[in-house]
Amino acid sequence: MGLNKGPFVVAQCFSVLDPYDVNAGAIPLPDPFPTETPVVVATVDVCVTQPQKTQVSLDSMVQIAANGNVAGASSASFEVTYELFRNNVVIATIIDEMDYVPTGSFPDDGRHTNFPNFPVLDNNPSAGINTYDLVCTNKGGSFPPIFAASRSLKATVFTL
Repeated sequence: MGLNKGPFVVAQCFSVLDPYDVNAGAIPLPDPFPTETPVVVATVDVCVTQPQKTQVSLDSMVQIAANGNVAGASSASFEVTYELFRNNVVIATIIDEMDYVPTGSFPDDGRHTNFPNFPVLDNNPSAGINTYDLVCTNKGGSFPPIFAASRSLKATVFTL
């Protein structure tokens, strides 16, 4: 019989009920001052035996939760950088900058979440184990804290 040579999938997913609660699985993204601190929020390992005949389709998502509860604030903003690494080398970057008007009432006043997704096709994986990391960095804004809550990184491997 033999092995099926169709695509295979490797994934790491986290579902977080309260995006502002580290005890529920949310990851705080450290304040960027005095220095920015990149945080790995998801990782997958993919074994490649024929790199010249292999493509890795990467799909990722991170729920970013910002608590803009600043007394009297009429607007809030933040910026987060998302990077995909293959074996500690950046292969793709996006910057998410968000400006919004905090609304609501206690305890949720000023809270905001968004769900950026990040699809990438890696045409150049290395032979052997390739480690893909999804990394988020708080680049600053008008308030802390910022959290990475529900998140996923999925690698679909195609042999051509």
